[in-house]
Amino acid sequence: MIRIKYILFLMVPFLLLYSCEKVIDVDLNEADPAVVIEGNLSYLEGELEVNISKTGSYFGTQPSEKVENAEVFLETATGLRINIEEKGQGVYKRKRLQVFPGETYRLTATVGETQYTAVSTLYERVQIDSLGYKYYGKNRFFDGGYHILLYFSDPPDQKNYFRVRIFKNEKLLNETSDIVVFDDSGLEGKGIQVRLQGQTFKAGDTARVEMLAIDENAWEYFTTFREMANINPGSPAPANPVSNFSNGALGYFSAWSHDTKSIVIEP
Repeated sequence: MIRIKYILFLMVPFLLLYSCEKVIDVDLNEADPAVVIEGNLSYLEGELEVNISKTGSYFGTQPSEKVENAEVFLETATGLRINIEEKGQGVYKRKRLQVFPGETYRLTATVGETQYTAVSTLYERVQIDSLGYKYYGKNRFFDGGYHILLYFSDPPDQKNYFRVRIFKNEKLLNETSDIVVFDDSGLEGKGIQVRLQGQTFKAGDTARVEMLAIDENAWEYFTTFREMANINPGSPAPANPVSNFSNGALGYFSAWSHDTKSIVIEP
């Protein structure tokens, strides 16, 4: 059983021993208003939700301007074009979509006279074998409490990228510090343990974990997003996370499948 420990934004050196770091050059885009598109295509739910906004700074504190009256559609590998309905407040959604693992999907959003496109490949879900937990005392980095242990078997002979979403008593932990992404570099086909150390639970809490199989573009976006958000105070202004959209739009489009399990913390 291979063990991986997750601490805030970075996997511990155990995982890094198996990972190759690369330098990612990104353009600064902080001054001018920019379109931000966040698109999620879920395999099991068959649902696409797209949120479109406009902001002058990706990390700014002012409320973002919601973009309405955009034209949004999804294209399949066979060329089928599906219009995505506007729901208001910059949200565009379509349910009961038939999507298939192994296919690549193209999302297009036209805002004003500019068209933005991104592609994402949908991969088969990877099943969670089990969840566990262990109590850890308070230290300089974390409060004391129970931390969740995630166990799964990595599929052999293929490159895999993962994102983990954690729910505490059915509430999604959605702060920047809760972003958990990793790949299986050097771990293909092995049993893996991931310790979700950034989130603490107490006796009686219910923890639910969703493990998403994502593509490399989505993994790169979330990886650079957490890196940018974790820059130390006084450092130079951060670059924007790597987006897979064309024409300078920020954000991401991710097609994903997922598995989920829950566990009750007992003392």
